[in-house]
Amino acid sequence: MAAARELLDRAARLSSDERVAEVSGGLRGLLEFAHGDQETAHRHLLRDLRTLSRPDKAAELASMAVRAGWSAGSPGLQEAALRVLTGLPDVPPVLPEWWREEGAAPALTDEVVARLGAGSWRLIPPAPLAVAWGAEEALAEALERKVAELRRTDAATAIVLTVPQTATLDVVRGRWADATANATETLRLAEEIGADHAASQCRNILAWLAAMRGDEAAVTELSERALELSVPRGIRSLTAAAYWSRGQLALHAGRAEEASGLLERLAEPGHDAAHGTFGLLAAGDAAEAAVRAGHPERALPHARRLRTWADRTGAAWATAAADRCAALLTGDPARAEALFRSALAVPGVSARPFDHARTRLLYGEWLRRARRRTDARAQLAEAAETFRRLGAAPLLARALTEQELTGQQLRRPEPGDAGAALTPQERRVARLAAEGLTNREIAARLLISPRTVGHHLSNVFPKIGVTSRAELSRVDFEDGLRLTS
Repeated sequence: MAAARELLDRAARLSSDERVAEVSGGLRGLLEFAHGDQETAHRHLLRDLRTLSRPDKAAELASMAVRAGWSAGSPGLQEAALRVLTGLPDVPPVLPEWWREEGAAPALTDEVVARLGAGSWRLIPPAPLAVAWGAEEALAEALERKVAELRRTDAATAIVLTVPQTATLDVVRGRWADATANATETLRLAEEIGADHAASQCRNILAWLAAMRGDEAAVTELSERALELSVPRGIRSLTAAAYWSRGQLALHAGRAEEASGLLERLAEPGHDAAHGTFGLLAAGDAAEAAVRAGHPERALPHARRLRTWADRTGAAWATAAADRCAALLTGDPARAEALFRSALAVPGVSARPFDHARTRLLYGEWLRRARRRTDARAQLAEAAETFRRLGAAPLLARALTEQELTGQQLRRPEPGDAGAALTPQERRVARLAAEGLTNREIAARLLISPRTVGHHLSNVFPKIGVTSRAELSRVDFEDGLRLTS
């Protein structure tokens, strides 16, 4: 980064900032965005795009300037860049719509998704926005096309900036093994090429997964390293993500007061972790933590925020989360049950299995406290099965405890049961091999060597009880690594 800045400075002394911006395609702002302060990146990007002769490159810089404002958690900077982006020719209308705080949700038709995937990766909005809009499936399709294209050209920098986006989408879609493998490998690559911010994104994704799996040491280490870079550089999106992981860890571990304190920071004006998108995504967690800590009044703003967003966008996750929060807050048993049932019945909500199972767990706990043991067992069993499949140990333990409180006698899972035996990378390699990819093709997909692929497969076979690649096609990787008929 320092060497690149020095070369740009030398070039500007020999020519001009405008000429350097034109020849380099606005490299100074792009470098600052990827490695430095976001407000500085925003300033350089908006300055340099005015000197570019190619409209498509100007649109890329304007889009990155909007993103820099978003990363900085600054609605003012974001809006200033958005006005510039909207005024440029040939900008797909859906791009400005992604960023608007008011108005209808962006229309993600097949044509729009195809256009996103066909254009520059710099025009693709960040994954957390897609998660907020409930558009993770559509954006995942565009990103997967783009990542496949970038892998063919070996564009390492672009890969480390796009793969963390796909990993984010995989987390919410319940593809935790894929997300873990991709984030782990991309973190290694990002560290090798010095892509600081991409590395922090990967650490935050791994911390998020670790929080849901109950790995306190991993959450602490990963979030600390992310915060070391994000706080001094004003990257509130990364700071907010780290706080969210810590808050989720505390919530799932039963430390509600601690969780509430951490999650409140995401909506606290002026705090380093304050960020609009992440505050919205964490609103359900913040509300639950406040209720469990005995402070329902703290939950009300989060519940209102979710309801407003749900009414505006129709996003399934937001509608379900708003209903779930309202159920936790109401003192009317009939209304609480209606809200829990409504949250579970929202069309499309089961596409986010972890959140759906959490609703079942909370409903099951409510039913058990209401002494409706048979009904409670049904909800708790469904929740436990999802938590078991995902590897969400803290909530699995909680669901099993609740089942036992209804009078059921259960066999607790043993360490080393199928599924836990494979490392995330081994699982990823095995799944690709089961799809028929060769070792060389798997290596290219995962950015590892063919020899490493072979090593992973030699470990996989005895762990899951198969003897050949052909048998892998019969393994159900989503249901305890069972062989199907």
